[in-house]
Amino acid sequence: SSRSVSTPRWPFDAARSTGTTCTPLLAALLASSVIDEVETSSDFADVKRYIRSQYTVDAEGRTTGASMFWVYPAGYWGPYRETEEGGVKQHGLLVTIESGAKVEEAVKAIRDSLPEEGTAHIHVA
Repeated sequence: SSRSVSTPRWPFDAARSTGTTCTPLLAALLASSVIDEVETSSDFADVKRYIRSQYTVDAEGRTTGASMFWVYPAGYWGPYRETEEGGVKQHGLLVTIESGAKVEEAVKAIRDSLPEEGTAHIHVA
């Protein structure tokens, strides 16, 4: 008899739909200071290089493990900066990638999702 493999739902379905609705959770994760941070380059080559260097990629260009890291725009350092007026400007994207995701698709999704201002999350399957 053939047994069908069920696709896991939670937490994967919830992770794919967080967008910008999770700002307090992002702040809590960032406050832990245990998440790697990657500054973008104009062509996002640094992001691609990070994924390939930190996580094994198979012959088809798919990750063989899950990962999580923070991406922020070039020219900034980290997920926020203090303004001259004493305020805080947030910037960046929390990236979570499932095992089996294509690296090229992940980089494109990150490029397309990185907010100009504020913070957000993207989950790449």
